[in-house]
Amino acid sequence: MAVPDSLTIKDISGTYTLNKALSDSMQPMLRMQNINFMVRQVVQYSSITVTLKQFADPKGKVHLEQQQTTTGGMRTTEDRIVDGEWSQKDNKIWGPVRTRTRFVKLRDIDDDFLEAGWTQDCLEGEVIETMNESLSDTWTARQVYGLAEVNGEKKQVRKIVAKKGDQVERIRMVYNWKV
Repeated sequence: MAVPDSLTIKDISGTYTLNKALSDSMQPMLRMQNINFMVRQVVQYSSITVTLKQFADPKGKVHLEQQQTTTGGMRTTEDRIVDGEWSQKDNKIWGPVRTRTRFVKLRDIDDDFLEAGWTQDCLEGEVIETMNESLSDTWTARQVYGLAEVNGEKKQVRKIVAKKGDQVERIRMVYNWKV
């Protein structure tokens, strides 16, 4: 289902389901990141629901709180502060990571895959960019959240470029709006 017309990247709060038929497989990237076999199987064979809550705290900092739940019973929660500052977190799946989240103009991303395919409001405005660096391995992952036209419908889309040494994985994940 398409996202509501009123939805913008400045507030993408809502509940979404990963549309695996329209998304790229995450398996090569997860293998590269040394995610264990059982977790990869849960991701591959389960439905994934993501609830995003975007809000400003009393100090005016924007938060992007994300809860992911699979039909396989796996649940993760992340709270990202969208301020461009680096922080360290212990992620349930990836272990210790250094992370940064910010609003950015697409022209400042300098990666053809991450820059292409967004709606006009994202092209003219901003998207959300996250950078993740593993502190226990050598991989990095750059992710862009935005809105894109997919098969004639406006969808929440995330594109990821993950690197480890000479290996580079690029994936697009497409999310359906869940009523």
